[in-house]
Amino acid sequence: MSSEKKITLLRLAIFLVIAFLPFCIIVPVMWSYFGEPIYASTNEAAAVPVYILGVFGMMTPSLANLLTRLITKEGFGRSYLGFKTKGKIGYYAASVIVPIAYSAIACVLIWAFFLNGISFSDTFTGSGLQTAGIFMLQLISSVMIFFPAFGEEWGWRGYMMPKLFELMPKPAAIVVGGIIWGLWHAPLTIAGHNFGVDYPGYPFAGIGLMCLMCIFMNGFLTLLTKKTGSVYPAAFVHSLNNNMSAGVMFMLFGSEAANERVGRLSSTKAFIPYLAVLAVIFIISMVLLMKKRADN
Repeated sequence: MSSEKKITLLRLAIFLVIAFLPFCIIVPVMWSYFGEPIYASTNEAAAVPVYILGVFGMMTPSLANLLTRLITKEGFGRSYLGFKTKGKIGYYAASVIVPIAYSAIACVLIWAFFLNGISFSDTFTGSGLQTAGIFMLQLISSVMIFFPAFGEEWGWRGYMMPKLFELMPKPAAIVVGGIIWGLWHAPLTIAGHNFGVDYPGYPFAGIGLMCLMCIFMNGFLTLLTKKTGSVYPAAFVHSLNNNMSAGVMFMLFGSEAANERVGRLSSTKAFIPYLAVLAVIFIISMVLLMKKRADN
């Protein structure tokens, strides 16, 4: 291994230690304090601390980026904080349109796969005006979580992925980066985030699905970052993905009967249609990433 790659590997290791430590320490401490998995807790006193943990926890990858650059005296070159739109408007538009589209498609797949006997019109019963109003409110509220989403993206796509690209081929870097990102969520997943604690194969099935989702998402988010030279489009996607995911949209727009049926499914099973749509996005993203012009 060349000296340049050794330096890159050291910087990446420092970054990952700083990024991983907070959740690995704080989640078990909170679990111990409240006496149960914090994201599946019935203790009302846990709600505010858990929310704060989620918001500020998303900032730890950016903190790791900042501290690693300072500790290693790397500086802030190639920081992906620019905002150039010339010739890149399409990618900024995709950062808003694509996550909304794949969540909507996943909702339709949930109906097609799991709601036999309930018609489409009986599944999504809201009027056009009511649906549009709820959709706009949810879209506007997504702006509120842009900053925490940026907190993850400046770390993962703005620091980790460029380092991985220096160490290995693009496809391997996308997969390895996605697994790292998924494992970073593992303390939260074990504590009931995303899937709860009562699904078959807990917690390993949940951790595995998170890693798979993060691999698929990593392809699209990295493509946007490399094409625009900025982490902001990836942060747009991240905020919309968190606030307008298929699960959230189905809960908002699905009828009470449809939501009751879906609620009886295991959380991991209900996750499959969403994962299937992300897989298609991943394949398209990888094709575009492998083109030489994807590099910035």
